[in-house]
Formats: sequence, C-alpha cells, structure tokens
Amino acid sequence: MYYTHPRRLIVGFQPRMRTTLVGKSNLDTASPADFIEWDVRNWSAALDFWLAHTTQNISKCDALELGSRNGGLSLWMALQGARVVSSDVALPTETASRSHQARGVSHLIQYEAIDATRIPYTAKFDVVLFKSMLGAVGKFGGRAGQAQAIKEMHKALKPGGELFFAENLVGSPLHQFLRRKFVRWGTSWRYVSVAEMEEFLSPFTKVQYRTLGFAGAFGRSELQRNVLAVFDTKALNYAIPERWRYIIVGVAKK
Repeated sequence: MYYTHPRRLIVGFQPRMRTTLVGKSNLDTASPADFIEWDVRNWSAALDFWLAHTTQNISKCDALELGSRNGGLSLWMALQGARVVSSDVALPTETASRSHQARGVSHLIQYEAIDATRIPYTAKFDVVLFKSMLGAVGKFGGRAGQAQAIKEMHKALKPGGELFFAENLVGSPLHQFLRRKFVRWGTSWRYVSVAEMEEFLSPFTKVQYRTLGFAGAFGRSELQRNVLAVFDTKALNYAIPERWRYIIVGVAKK
C-alpha cells in the first residue's frame, strides 16, 4: 500500500488534462456549479485533483457514479467522453436526466438503482466515483457499512482502475457542534476521519489525497459559503490542523 502524504500535495494547482475531451466545448461552457451543488468553491477542488492525479483516459473509460442524486459527477464525466452508469440507492432524480439531456450527453449515461454496499458488478469499470456519500451509508450501516461500500467499489473496478472520492470528514469541534444544533441529519450522518479513510482504502495499491475546507461549511447561503471558502483557499487550508478540515478528496488505484 502506498500513500502520498497530504502535506506534500500541491494546493491551488491547475488541472493537467490527460485526455482530449470529446465534449470539450460543452465542458468549457460549464461551471463547477453544474457538477457540485454545495460549498462549490471548496468541493470543486475534487475535480481538479482527480484530473491531476488520474492515469485513466477519461474519454474512453467506463465509469460508475454512486450516490448520484442530481447527476453532477456523471455529467462531468460524460462531458469528457466517458460512458457512465449514474446510480443512487433509488434511481437518480429527474433533475439528473434533464441536465444530461440539456448538455447533449444523455446517450453516454444510463441510470440504475444501486446500493453502494451491494454493487452488482465485478471488474467492470475504469473509474468509480462518489461525493459526500459515505456518511449516508454510515447512517444505516455504521462503520462496517462504510468499509463494505469501499470494498464493493474496489471489486467493481477493473485491475488498474481508480476510485475518485470526495467525502465529509469529522472536522473541527466547531463543525461537530453546529451540525448537531442546526443540521437535521447532523446527529445521524456518520462522518469519517482521515484514519478511517486510510483504513477503508487499504485494499488499493496506491492512494493519493488531500484535505481542505473549514470556513466554507459555515455559510447559510451559497453566496456566503463562496465568500468564506476564499479564506479557506487563501489561508486556512494552510494554517489549520488537518484534523479540523472537513473535506477529503483523492484517487485510489486498484
């Protein structure tokens, strides 16, 4: 098992495109908010990180998005030419299909209802990806369910395939307090630690990740979150302890 130490990763980098993007004109006219719905400035760092660290030819790959809901990551992959299974424990929403049709990529996307702890595929995909999903798995299945979901993702990947992940961390004591007080699922959602993520990802041969985000989580509107996230990207991601950051993003290679 190989880990790239998070403190050695370059933050604020420009993504290095590794493929010719089949849907380049569509991708160029899209914004991160087309793919990410909440604290966009912080969470969209995952997209840059994935492109900078993947070895996959995304324009030719088969991908599975788990916990798709409104299909943002499926759209992001399909705009680059990937063939995508967009899935959720129930089918993705109608918003997902409308968005994909509007961007002209619906022919590259199929929709399925998939439980992340029981993925019905083996060695099928070049890329499996998810954002902010393990907490919901942990709500019903606890820590064991979260570990099982990662094992299932590993199983679903082809040899050499990659898991693109972005997940909510436990965060600081302030994050934990405010979630309990003001987030209706804050006491039932099971937030993970960096140590737990490393353990869950132990079946993979190589894992690269970074942690980020602090103030952006406290905004009451997306405008407020965007302003607060500027402080994260300019200063707080460098200044606060890793255990206080609330997002982990990375690439794990089978």
